[in-house]
Amino acid sequence: MKVLVFLYKKRLDERLGEGYFESTEECYQHLVKSIHQAAKEALGQNILRSITQQFCYWNEKIEQLVNEKRKIFELD
Repeated sequence: MKVLVFLYKKRLDERLGEGYFESTEECYQHLVKSIHQAAKEALGQNILRSITQQFCYWNEKIEQLVNEKRKIFELD
């Protein structure tokens, strides 16, 4: 855990040292981008499965059962 904190701080220090800003908006955007990049480099990135992607176990029979269950609960 200490190694990750050290790595994150090191990456963030490297990122924050870069750049000259003419407005506070530019400075803010640079801070946000730097924090995200440092965290991504130190911790890695977890890629989540798309919601639109079908489940491998999902088939027509399961779809029918789910729809029947929804209809039953709508009647109550």
